Amino acid sequence: MAIDQLNKDEFGEQLGEIVFPSCPIRSIEYLKGRDNELETIERALYQQGRHIFIYGDRGVGKSSLGATAAYQYQSSDAEPIFVSGSVDDTFKSVIVNIANQALGKSRFESRKHREDYGFTWRGLKLGIGVEISPIELFSAIQTVGDATELLKQITAIHSIKPIIVIDEFDALTNSKEKDKFASLLKQLGDQSVNIKFIFTGIGKTLDELLGAHSSTYRQLETVELSRLSWEGRREIVIKAADAFGLCIDDNVNWRIATVSDGFPYYVQLITEKMLWEAFSDSEKINELGFTHYYRGLKKSIQSINAELKRPYEKAVIHRELKYEPIVWATADGEDLYRNIESMYDSYKAIIKQIDNQEQILLARDKFSQHIRQLKSNNYGEILESIANRPGWYIYKEKMLRGYVRMQAEANEIKLLGEKEAPRQKMRTPNNARTGYYGSRIPKDVKFANERNTENEDNS
Repeated sequence: MAIDQLNKDEFGEQLGEIVFPSCPIRSIEYLKGRDNELETIERALYQQGRHIFIYGDRGVGKSSLGATAAYQYQSSDAEPIFVSGSVDDTFKSVIVNIANQALGKSRFESRKHREDYGFTWRGLKLGIGVEISPIELFSAIQTVGDATELLKQITAIHSIKPIIVIDEFDALTNSKEKDKFASLLKQLGDQSVNIKFIFTGIGKTLDELLGAHSSTYRQLETVELSRLSWEGRREIVIKAADAFGLCIDDNVNWRIATVSDGFPYYVQLITEKMLWEAFSDSEKINELGFTHYYRGLKKSIQSINAELKRPYEKAVIHRELKYEPIVWATADGEDLYRNIESMYDSYKAIIKQIDNQEQILLARDKFSQHIRQLKSNNYGEILESIANRPGWYIYKEKMLRGYVRMQAEANEIKLLGEKEAPRQKMRTPNNARTGYYGSRIPKDVKFANERNTENEDNS
């Protein structure tokens, strides 16, 4: 094996503790590029009655930030409480889930200890390790006030500093049920209940929650999570490689940072697959190179879930040869908002990279027609128009941009377009066009086709 002193099981188990494409990160050691957001949350939670709402696009790492922040806050006498929203959840079902987790945390403790930490509520005997039917508990919660009182009783015996994470709050579909959480936060603050909540969800649900009670703004610290900075993307790969005594080719690391489009999920996934490819090498290696990268990239594309792939496949499969380069052109550059002119420039650059005489350059008006088709259901609804800006488009599902970039890269098409700029030493405000914090690619970093272009210009 290419990595010394580890068999397959040992390598796989260690890898599963270093990269996290399938579950939230819960340790600050592995959460890269989010120091400022963690500091904001930490400071906010010192305030009585203050809770957190983390919002952003799918795939930017909201669950990981929420989980890591929860473990930082939670006292050592218990674990944080985690619940995930779903389409069939209600306010009451979420509260019951929280109660069951809080009370069931120590079911292996002695009966005497459990009795010391019990209480009676609404005629129900509750306590640490005391089993109670969820149906009975559900029936006992009739109002938001009931839920407030129940949480007050439960958290008093749960831990010194209890915290609850409600992940994917946007999955709750009933706006009236979401309104009840706004009332809950207000009542928890008014009654000085010792408990903290961290919500995660898309921006729209933030408006729905706050819109129910204007006073809820006082109870919530909102944290917008954008795409990961360039440094954060690279740190993930460097730390994972270093754990196995490996270096990473710097150009490979920049390619991963570029192709991932700032979504930690893609960085973690490509890193995982790339390390498995390195482990499978017949000879010992010291550095992860382009061979491991391209093999890992293709394995990553194969393993991405069907739901995320579907729009891309609808747009290109069983279509004429010309469609894939058109879709790739929509994902070029770092700007989330693209106009026809910039996409057509990207398209022309892509066609130059394709060594296929059947792939001809479309005229601009024909290209524009195909771009408009990408808004329709038959073509995957990849794009949507920007209101009051004719000829401007944005990805309907931002995370799909990263998948499109990966597809282009696997076909040896380099999507560039990042503006050259010196490394910034200060954190920049969130840019609505690019959707992430931090610096861009340093100006002295050049990719292969950029060097080729320079050589042509100098010849």
